[in-house]
Amino acid sequence: MQKITAIFELMRLDKPIGIYLLLWPALIALVISTEGHPLLWQVGMVVLGSILVRSAGCVINDIWDRDLDGKVTRTKARPLPSQRLTLTEAWLIFIVLGGLSLSLLALVNMNTLIISALFAGLIILYPLTKRFFIGPQLFLGITFNPVIIVFALTEQLSNPVMPYLFFAIASLTIAFDSFYGLTDREDDIHLKINSTPLWWGKKTLPIIMGFQIMAICLLGIIGKIDGLELIWFQGLIILGGFFIFQHKLARERKYLAAFKNNHWASLILLILALGSYSL
Repeated sequence: MQKITAIFELMRLDKPIGIYLLLWPALIALVISTEGHPLLWQVGMVVLGSILVRSAGCVINDIWDRDLDGKVTRTKARPLPSQRLTLTEAWLIFIVLGGLSLSLLALVNMNTLIISALFAGLIILYPLTKRFFIGPQLFLGITFNPVIIVFALTEQLSNPVMPYLFFAIASLTIAFDSFYGLTDREDDIHLKINSTPLWWGKKTLPIIMGFQIMAICLLGIIGKIDGLELIWFQGLIILGGFFIFQHKLARERKYLAAFKNNHWASLILLILALGSYSL
């Protein structure tokens, strides 16, 4: 039972917010790429894929960061630094998750297969970027971005809204992970690893706001291209309200709460997409 608990913790299944932050954008991409009429099997693929990819990402992250995690109070109780799981066991779990992901890819078209393979390489590389790249959150915005894969799945790679949605989701990801990075700022300084809050310094919150404004503008362009009704644009104002609230939390140094609030912001955007594309 202790091993099972440790495996769940390694995959972060005990903290599903990371799944939501990948799943909601993936479903948003699915709704937009199918104009509100996704097929049931596509929904199933997106849900299962999001769970598997996020879980695999957490496992490989902990494998690469096992030595760093042991030096940080918040992470030293994780399965690898606490030795509740061995490195071999962690690799086996990652291989199983990878195998399950490959079994899903066997059901998709060739474009989706190729693009997914490229993103898999980025996911494996991402945890290492904090060691050599000044802004790893920027890399995350590209890596954990399901838009291109979903548009490939629905055979909509030529859809003109795809690049706008890709960069909108990337901007939101950079913003919320920078909030998360603020919680680890002191540990990152001590461990001499990179993050956008260390790079941006006192300008971190204004830059985060800039990315959020950029996301709203890009989403507005999508509404214009697809000829969406007024409800879409009204919803973007509500989304902006979430961002203002997040910055209120951040000014109170409640960085983790600001990060978690993005789950609700993304869910609202999904509901907005469902409502707008069904009209």
